[in-house]
Amino acid sequence: MKRHFLILSFALFCLQFAQGKVKLPAMMGEHMVLQQNSNVKLWGWADGKKVTVTTSWNNRTYQAATGKDGAWMVKVDTPAGGYTPYSITISDGTPVTLSDILVGEVWICSGQSNMEMPVKGNMAQPVEGSLQTLLDAGNYRDRIRFITVPRIYNNTQRRDDFEGRKWEVSLFETTADCSAAGYFFAKRLTETLNVPVGLVINSWGGSRIEAWLDEPTLSAVEGLDLQEVKSMKMPMHQRLECLYNTMLWPVINFTARGFLWYQGESNICNHQHYAPMMATLIQRWRTLWEAPDMPFYCVQIAPYQYKNGQDTGAGQLREAQVAALKSVPNTGIVSTIDAGERYCIHPAKKEVVGSRLATLALSQTYGVGSKLVSTGPMMTKVEYSDNKAIVTFNNATMGLEPSFCNLEGFEIAGADKKFYPAKAKIVGRTCTVEVYSDQVAQPVAVRYAFHDFVEGVTLRNTFGLAAFPFRTDNW
Repeated sequence: MKRHFLILSFALFCLQFAQGKVKLPAMMGEHMVLQQNSNVKLWGWADGKKVTVTTSWNNRTYQAATGKDGAWMVKVDTPAGGYTPYSITISDGTPVTLSDILVGEVWICSGQSNMEMPVKGNMAQPVEGSLQTLLDAGNYRDRIRFITVPRIYNNTQRRDDFEGRKWEVSLFETTADCSAAGYFFAKRLTETLNVPVGLVINSWGGSRIEAWLDEPTLSAVEGLDLQEVKSMKMPMHQRLECLYNTMLWPVINFTARGFLWYQGESNICNHQHYAPMMATLIQRWRTLWEAPDMPFYCVQIAPYQYKNGQDTGAGQLREAQVAALKSVPNTGIVSTIDAGERYCIHPAKKEVVGSRLATLALSQTYGVGSKLVSTGPMMTKVEYSDNKAIVTFNNATMGLEPSFCNLEGFEIAGADKKFYPAKAKIVGRTCTVEVYSDQVAQPVAVRYAFHDFVEGVTLRNTFGLAAFPFRTDNW
């Protein structure tokens, strides 16, 4: 009898502490990176009424009360970034300690397959420089950390957490599966800022922008037929608000510096609605993160021969991406018109993408090299003189290149709306390009690299950043 009593007492003792142990979301774990110089959120679930959180960098203890569902949240102050590993102890009777926590810069990486494409590449689709990057990955163990939100199939219900993934440190084995565009971005950022960089990767190949928005928000998009969107038979990861619920929602409490977005290929079919949807997405995500000016940097989709390459659906989608950002402050976009592949929708030049995104962030968010251009030349004005069109570009303080040769990708049209391939050259050492064709006596419209696929386009500024495609007509 006494023996049974002791066993029962021990079981109750264990149960008491098991019930007291807090449950943490996958987003909060060892090796994570917290946003520096901020007031970051920590959260989870507990059985007790109170939770204490102690941070080792300032030896400060915070307290949080649990709600009826056991959920708790607390905001903690973070120091300047660095490579000193810290710990956080969270307790509701039984302490849980998270170790090897770094403080630095955190970015949310979202979109479809070109953001998702890992450093190791896809089957028969390589990433340039992947082997050297993987061999060097261990040197960035304390500089780059990342967590990839897993896909969830056949379920569109909103979830607060996910399983099967954790924060990873940069090593050969782990980096192979990290977003290539994200990793190259982080690599350039940590080398320039000399602080750790954390990436939260939540992307799904083939996803449409509608899947990353909730229904009430999307219903406010002018000109969009929401009932038509809802009635379309599409895979789960393309359906309205599916990824908003299953991939975005679990990470909205994780404090970050900004967003990186590489998506649009799946919305070429309804490019006419993309600009307002994208502008709405930026505003909605900023609201979720409680940061109305949170930086949002986008990648313009690369050239690819969707059908015959001469269609302009992708050109109009690229146009919509630029238009969306013009209406929303603290945003930016990089051109990849020189980094596409005719027969592969997942181009290998992901280091170009990551480096250009990093250049944009370093200049606009961190003030590094702010006197230099941070993105490629963009058409600002077109004037017509005799049989020529004179196109003026910005973002080229040191001029355009290549000089003294014909520039590929330009087309020109007269009043008959027929476009012809044009000859084009940079005017001296200026930011203007002279465009003409013997077949067009009086030009009224100019296009540059506006087809689905273009090759041989080389117009860029002297820092190697590609010029953006454009058209002056609305035909």
